[in-house]
Amino acid sequence: MFKVDKKVTIDRDPHQYLSFPDIIKSPVTEGKMFLVYRAGDSHHPVWSKLVLWASNDNGGTWDPIGDIDSSAHVDGFVWNCPRLAYIDQDLYITCDLKSGTRERVATFKTTHVVSKNEGKSFKQYPTTMPGMVPDTIIKFKNRLFCANHKIKSPRNDLIQLVSWSRDNGKTWWDTNIVAHDERHQYCEASIANMGEYLIAYLRDNSGHKRHVYTVTSEDGIHWTKPQQLPIFGQRVTALKDEDRDGYVVGAYRNTNVPTGFSFNNKLEVTAFEHNIGNGKMKLSKIDWEHPENQYHFGYTGMVRTAPNKYIIAYYVKQKSINPYIKLAHVTKVK
Repeated sequence: MFKVDKKVTIDRDPHQYLSFPDIIKSPVTEGKMFLVYRAGDSHHPVWSKLVLWASNDNGGTWDPIGDIDSSAHVDGFVWNCPRLAYIDQDLYITCDLKSGTRERVATFKTTHVVSKNEGKSFKQYPTTMPGMVPDTIIKFKNRLFCANHKIKSPRNDLIQLVSWSRDNGKTWWDTNIVAHDERHQYCEASIANMGEYLIAYLRDNSGHKRHVYTVTSEDGIHWTKPQQLPIFGQRVTALKDEDRDGYVVGAYRNTNVPTGFSFNNKLEVTAFEHNIGNGKMKLSKIDWEHPENQYHFGYTGMVRTAPNKYIIAYYVKQKSINPYIKLAHVTKVK
């Protein structure tokens, strides 16, 4: 289970829709961390920017370090969902750009925004990755993997893919299917490297329940049949539990709050522990949201800062005009 030590509001603006945060700890500079999120004029914006923050004290305090604009009116595309990763000593923001507000018919392209100097400057590099809503870049068995899902038709038929690179991210050579089924709409994969295998957490977008499934792979290319988990929600963030073998920790937008909960049936930002061996999951409430704001909260990022210590990045609307960015400092306890 997770205990919330404190919650901090990072950024709030009544004139901007702030969403889709991610967070990472630098392997290069001791105590340095980065936070990225998208700001825009709405959930499906015609103007957006990637907003960057940095911490030099392991997430204790944060300062803005810059932003990168993109407008549908000027550039033809707007930023969508960023994810952070490191390839060697280079900081990567991997983000999809979309050409319009109607995602079912929009064009998507995925771009790397790379800093070679720990956030002092960034340069954009287009990729050949198909699809939208990229996952963080995962290193596994001398290759790099990045999951994206693709809209196949105006009916919003979805297929979950993974692209991979064998030259340390210079070129993304191929794309393979992670999950595809005519009855299910698998998307928004989050992949955790368990050492000998990968495990991916998938959202099923068919219907309103939005079950969460897992698939596994021993090579990153061939994946098992999806297995349903006892949770419902969107955009899972998953990490290998470095403090306990055989476990995954993570967070997600929980849209399945049962009747009878003491916090008045509000929706949740939820953290979880998943025992891969027996399939059991333990859930912990991190923050709340009004039921009518189902699409305006969550989409978490998560980073381990010390043994059994994490920071979860997320956005909520609650009683504000627009969603805003928060961080929850949490401790994993028995």
